Amino acid sequence: MNRRHFLAATLAAPAAAGAADDFSRLRADFPRALNETYFNSAAQHPLGNHTVAGMQRYMDYLHKGPGEGREDFWETGLGEVKPMFARLIGAKPDEIAFAGSTTVGENFVVNGLNLRGGNVVTNDLHYSASLANYLSRAERGLDVRIVKHTDWHTDPRAMERVVDKKTKLIAVSWISSVNGHAEDLKALSDLAHAHGAYLYADIIQGTGATPLDVHAAGVDFASCAMYKWLQGEHGCGFLYVREGLAESVLKPTELTGHPDLNYSPWTAAPQKGQPEFINHAPHGAGAFEVGTPSVITYAGQHASFRYMEKLGVDRIHAHAAGLLGRLRKELGQLGYTPITPDPAPASILTVLCPDPAATRAKIEAAIAAKKIRMSLRGPNSALTLGRFGNHMRFSVSVFNNQDDVDQILSVLS
Repeated sequence: MNRRHFLAATLAAPAAAGAADDFSRLRADFPRALNETYFNSAAQHPLGNHTVAGMQRYMDYLHKGPGEGREDFWETGLGEVKPMFARLIGAKPDEIAFAGSTTVGENFVVNGLNLRGGNVVTNDLHYSASLANYLSRAERGLDVRIVKHTDWHTDPRAMERVVDKKTKLIAVSWISSVNGHAEDLKALSDLAHAHGAYLYADIIQGTGATPLDVHAAGVDFASCAMYKWLQGEHGCGFLYVREGLAESVLKPTELTGHPDLNYSPWTAAPQKGQPEFINHAPHGAGAFEVGTPSVITYAGQHASFRYMEKLGVDRIHAHAAGLLGRLRKELGQLGYTPITPDPAPASILTVLCPDPAATRAKIEAAIAAKKIRMSLRGPNSALTLGRFGNHMRFSVSVFNNQDDVDQILSVLS
């Protein structure tokens, strides 16, 4: 895997500027990190000041019109967003389309491929909504083969045993939301291609926090929303379609474009020899873009991309690895068994709780006693506790530090 990082020296990020070796200076960029101990970026990354400012500039423009630093992002920055995402994953800009979410992107892939008479291979560390997608298709007659993990790890050899000449697609989460397990994408793409199949990767749990090169890994299709490690918000994301596969292999299932009405009174000079209705449908990855994108969301994402480019994904990954290494060691000593590979390939560490109810009660008592500021309630909680019954998942980002680790270890001791 190509572990590049991307620098944009001319693109300023408030506290990140000059912070090449000191992530502690980034904490002020994320007010939520100042207000509570937050270990749940794998569910929802807190919005940074820069991201909010990017959204606000465009909202102010829509609200008040031009002037006073307001920006029509649709005109000034939207065209830069796809190239920024492409750089992040080692792709070309024309291989990228806007998509509503990671799951929307995966559905574009599964709906657009010719799966008749074939099978799809996945595993039980793939995202739960994706598994539900394939199980629903299995109920409608698709041959779906789900490989079970062994000790919270999937081996490409286990996948290989169920792949055959009828396999059309291998679909996996590059980084599992369950425990941060990382799939060997190159091995899986080689396996798929050797059988005339394609590889789809859900890349939301790694992109922005773990280096990735989809070309080097041989990935055919991938999708990613923005509200996790891309430090953005819900509602939009990206679809990657390897060059040469759009429309030829992967067919658009929702159609759009614009027509020329080649007759009076729509035009004063109709084109002779041309039909009255001249349709212009988008091509390539753009053929999968239907409807108007959430420009406000992408305005915030543009600012997040600039911020991440300044830091570099290599350094973001190294910062997380240091914090997770300590958590792994000390949580293990407290009786919480890690089920994440060592060292953690991503920014996620999942442990098994001997008594999840007691662990929750212990944290809630510390919250009530004001020993720690943390929310355990709702989809935007500060820690994922009790998932799959006895899992506690820690996910760290650029704003986390050793003080956060000290606090949670003190509460759990």
